Amino acid sequence: MRVFASRASAMAVIALVLAAVSACATTVSGTAVRVTTDPASLQVGNYQTVPRVVGNAKTEKQSRVRESQRLSDYVALPFEADTDYTYECSNDVRPHLVTNHKGLGDILINDTFDDVAHDLRGGWVDTWCTGSDNDEKHRKLSIAVLELPDAGRATAVGPTLENDDFTYNTDNRPLTLPKYPDSKAHWRPSVASIGSWTVHDRYVVFIKIVDELAAAPDSADLIARTERMLDVALPLLDKFTPTPADKFAHVPLDPDGILGRTLPTNPQEPLRPDPDGVYTGRGALQSLDSSDLDFLTIGDVDLVGYGDALVFHSRTGAAAKALWDKWNPATDQPDTHRTIDPPPGFPGDIGCFADLVNGQVVFNQCTFHVDRYNVQVGAGNVSVLYQKTAAQYVLVTSR
Repeated sequence: MRVFASRASAMAVIALVLAAVSACATTVSGTAVRVTTDPASLQVGNYQTVPRVVGNAKTEKQSRVRESQRLSDYVALPFEADTDYTYECSNDVRPHLVTNHKGLGDILINDTFDDVAHDLRGGWVDTWCTGSDNDEKHRKLSIAVLELPDAGRATAVGPTLENDDFTYNTDNRPLTLPKYPDSKAHWRPSVASIGSWTVHDRYVVFIKIVDELAAAPDSADLIARTERMLDVALPLLDKFTPTPADKFAHVPLDPDGILGRTLPTNPQEPLRPDPDGVYTGRGALQSLDSSDLDFLTIGDVDLVGYGDALVFHSRTGAAAKALWDKWNPATDQPDTHRTIDPPPGFPGDIGCFADLVNGQVVFNQCTFHVDRYNVQVGAGNVSVLYQKTAAQYVLVTSR
């Protein structure tokens, strides 16, 4: 687990216990309420301790960013099609959001993207590799999903982008995906890679595979891998509900209030390439050192706030505790992290550790659990970490 490394509405009350039993065994009905944490009781520095109202999108860029975040929860991850993809490639650290051509980075060389997809509503891209960072060669799979206003626009945009991609290199040759004959795909016979474009309703799905592990380029293998990814990706997109056209310009950025309870990122010291936002599923995996989605089911997670901390909200207190039991960094792992003391006077369940690379501290993190929340906070400086962790505790326990 690493940082960068609820139904949380603007609740007035956090229910902890539905009934209490007195010393004389008389049952007293009612709801126990956590006392709001006094910021003065913890060392919070100058960090925010009062939940804020984030509001609605005010610009087209904000609308595209929010729609991309919503879409991300329905974009299939490479390991869902092939468990050989074990990690999000660290040498490809860049934004997952696709709001213009920059979002696709070097997986697509195309100088016409912004003109062709000028009415793009949003998009999301994930790139995963086999093996680990220690390996010299990998198989890499990138999947990007672009959302257009309607199926007609997707039908126009998808093939045009593929043609511009195809004609970029004169050595490219067309390929056919037998299971998806309407898809457009191509490769260079001398290189073990494939690019494919598939239109599905209002979505354009771009998949690129680069196989450095192949003994020789094998188009049949590349096609089969692409098809397996599409087998998982397309049904997921059918479950996504796009923001209605008349709501898009002013889409709520924090509809359940969890981002308002998450420390906002300092734009001068961002810990991630992606902007702050709210996730309800797959999109929340972007900063977790994990190759599965178990945290969503174990923790029965319904909302995740991404800011200067990660705030996970569970539907029940029991599920939040189960996620804490999974994540609690209680023991040293000599090669990767070393436990450190928690912030002075910190209440509740908490574990803190230093991330190590070759025995040297490169980052520090605290993870804590309270009520229906699990929170991860990170910083390079321990004193800053303690202040951020304390402030984040106040935010999630505020009434």
